[in-house]
Amino acid sequence: MKLGLSLYTFGADFHAGRTTVHDAIRKAAEIGCDGVEIIAEQHIPGWPNPSLDDLADIRDLVASLGMEIFCFSCYFGKNIRSDRPQSFDELVHHAKRMIALTAHLGAPVMRPAFNAEPVSQLIDFVKAVLPDLEKHGVIWGVELHAPHPPSYYQEALEAVESPWFRLVPDFSCWQGPNAPGQIQTNELSTFLPLLKYAVHCHGKAHMFDANGEEPNTPYKELLGMLAAHGFKGSIAGEYEGWIIHDEPSERPARTLFKLLEKYGR
Repeated sequence: MKLGLSLYTFGADFHAGRTTVHDAIRKAAEIGCDGVEIIAEQHIPGWPNPSLDDLADIRDLVASLGMEIFCFSCYFGKNIRSDRPQSFDELVHHAKRMIALTAHLGAPVMRPAFNAEPVSQLIDFVKAVLPDLEKHGVIWGVELHAPHPPSYYQEALEAVESPWFRLVPDFSCWQGPNAPGQIQTNELSTFLPLLKYAVHCHGKAHMFDANGEEPNTPYKELLGMLAAHGFKGSIAGEYEGWIIHDEPSERPARTLFKLLEKYGR
């Protein structure tokens, strides 16, 4: 499996104006990452209307450092207009644009933050853009994340049944009850039937103990399950502790990547 970091891990430095997307990419390479995950709204200059040149600069910088862009994350929302919710056709149009931008960045996986109730809304949405996903060679990686249980995603994946619609499990779904912001805990066994769909993972972390372990997240068990399954995808460490405690990003970024290497190499 390939190991790296989400640039979200450097959130404290971004919010304090201590870093840029180019600096964060270089720091990830210095730490030893195989690749990075980039979030559109947080890291792409000029978003939501970026220039293709800016996207190419980021793509080429990552490649020049011997890394990959594991995943391009973006947000799909019905309520981005002030006057009314977006129509289904407007959502599809936006999704097709994000798919093309993901391909231009050279990322194999697009993680749109979009979940809906009932799950049939997600299923219909994905089916509407499957031809574009295949055309551009981009996988829609639906993020397994609270508040929905693992069964929600299993239902969607089985209904669509396409290699262009796969899973991005977030480790927070299996954190213990003392994790910050935890909504619900899930048994590790719920990961087993979903392993075959996983293409990319978020290694969530909020804090570290004196031994560099994340006390609320079963990293050893989760990475062990992925390894036993023969997982060949990518894992991006995603440090979220900067929301709770502001500090320069390099130390937690290095600690998190070491934790991924400890159980994932």
